[in-house]
Amino acid sequence: MCGISGILSRAGVTRERIGQITMALAHRGPDAQGVWVDAGATVGLGHTRLSIIDLSTDANQPFYSRDNRYVVVFNGEIYNFQALRNELSERHGVTFRTTSDTEVLVEAFAVWGKGAAGRLEGMFAAIIADQQTGKVYLLRDRAGKKPLFYFQSGTTLAFASEMKALLRDPEIRREAKINRDVFTTFLHLGYIPGPATIYENIFKFPAGHIGECDASLRIYARPYWQLQDHLSDVILTDAAQVKDTLRTLLHDAVAKRMISDVPLGAFLSGGTDSSLVTAVAAAQRSTPLKTFSIGFEESKFDESRYARAVAEHLGTDHTAYTLSEKEALGILETYLQHFDEPFADTSAIPTMLVSRLARQQVKVVLTGDGGDELFQGYGTYTWANRLDRPGMGLLRAPLRGVLKAAGTSRMERIGHLLASPLGSERSHIFSQEQYFFSQQELDTYANGFTPFRYQDATDSKQRFTAGERQALFDLEYYLRDDLLVKVDRASMYYALECRSPLLDHRLVEFAFSLDASLKVRDGRAKWLLKELLREYIPSALVDRPKWGFSVPLATWLKGDLRYLVERYLSPEAVATAGVLDAGYVKQLVKDFFGGKDYLYNRLWVLIVLHKWLHDNG
Repeated sequence: MCGISGILSRAGVTRERIGQITMALAHRGPDAQGVWVDAGATVGLGHTRLSIIDLSTDANQPFYSRDNRYVVVFNGEIYNFQALRNELSERHGVTFRTTSDTEVLVEAFAVWGKGAAGRLEGMFAAIIADQQTGKVYLLRDRAGKKPLFYFQSGTTLAFASEMKALLRDPEIRREAKINRDVFTTFLHLGYIPGPATIYENIFKFPAGHIGECDASLRIYARPYWQLQDHLSDVILTDAAQVKDTLRTLLHDAVAKRMISDVPLGAFLSGGTDSSLVTAVAAAQRSTPLKTFSIGFEESKFDESRYARAVAEHLGTDHTAYTLSEKEALGILETYLQHFDEPFADTSAIPTMLVSRLARQQVKVVLTGDGGDELFQGYGTYTWANRLDRPGMGLLRAPLRGVLKAAGTSRMERIGHLLASPLGSERSHIFSQEQYFFSQQELDTYANGFTPFRYQDATDSKQRFTAGERQALFDLEYYLRDDLLVKVDRASMYYALECRSPLLDHRLVEFAFSLDASLKVRDGRAKWLLKELLREYIPSALVDRPKWGFSVPLATWLKGDLRYLVERYLSPEAVATAGVLDAGYVKQLVKDFFGGKDYLYNRLWVLIVLHKWLHDNG
């Protein structure tokens, strides 16, 4: 894993300018740094290296193709680089100087051009400069695991792994304008979905795309992979056959992600996804796999005992750490600043701390990310199916009235969920399950409402249930712009590489070819994953309630974090930000402290936005 940067400018590029941007990414790559500027001083590339494959200095970047035509900076891993290396050598006569996947990437591009993108398997973001044509190419992996941002103006195109690097440049900082159009979307979802960012002229380069840039300073991007292009006409229903296929695909995905020239471990929460990935990985090793978990002093949020039980059964070398409230709150400010734009997912706090714990022993970890989206693990999928039942549209309003009259916090929360959505049903279900603002609230109380719109990315060849359409929404937005962002920033803050076997593109394509009954059966979510997990650990460790990787935020806001409510949700702060109606915010605060705990995330997402505007506006 690394940090990458690039500039294409009509005004010229200096080593100092690209170097300044690059050094803002030093935390992503502490092992080496390098910059390159072309002979015409119009293109510059920068790189900070976290050495994982081929630890020699020969693999440092920027890296040149053997004919010196192409120069690459690359962040991530190409898991099939050995197979590509063999093909390039045997069929195209390419000779290699290193054993790195970086060299395979640049030589693959030299041989196959833009067609190389679809041959790559892994997690990656790359910038490739063509010294012959002056063009610059951008690549990003299918799932969007590795980030790539770009700034665009009349004189400059600039790229970087994180926005903080772009904003280090004085010209970009001066021209970056806050994008108020995303405020209500952020309050609705808790993150800013791509390609937008908190700045009008900084964007997220889309996952699964390759882009071409030239002297016009425009980016011509096209997809090289889209899930809808890989959906089968045949829906798989045979449980035994499907289980065998899943076993093979997961074994191969884990094996590819265990290739490393540095120590490797796994995050283990004790939940289905991380336990299964850990079990498959442990079975492929001759020595105990190192595993890591974080627990909380508050038992309601602590699943570390399950992690210890799974680790003991699998024989891993397990390190567990119980986190105090003081420690968690101590990293709060770092979390809020490090993500560069408003980001309300507080599970970033334990993710940062478990990354710090793991980095003391390993440089690479496996994670269970993707299991919920692919195999129906969230409660939102159940709600989506319920709300899609015949006649439910007519019942929503009267049911909501009954629930509201009940007067309990839980019933009111469900009442919000039953409200007819303004715009996307998918985003409405997500936001209300997460306790964020609905689009109806924002339309009524926001000062300048910009609706979030989503078109179901389904394919005419296959009929999905409402729950599966909700999962597709999560795959395209929540996973890509929240969960994977969280994991990347939290882990790379400590120069730790995270690999996610369940997000192998073959597993993603396979999961959406399954009959829905193989994912949820008899009310049991992730049925297929759990059936496979039973081959490794006792059923008592499989059949347990789902826990999220969450923090006791409602408790904190009434205790040690109350000062944030008083500071950023005061009438003065609300008026200064000018985002929501002050009277409505005042009522929300009153209701929260009056016992309606479910409002905590509405308060939190507004605190995060107001604080960001205070610090950066």
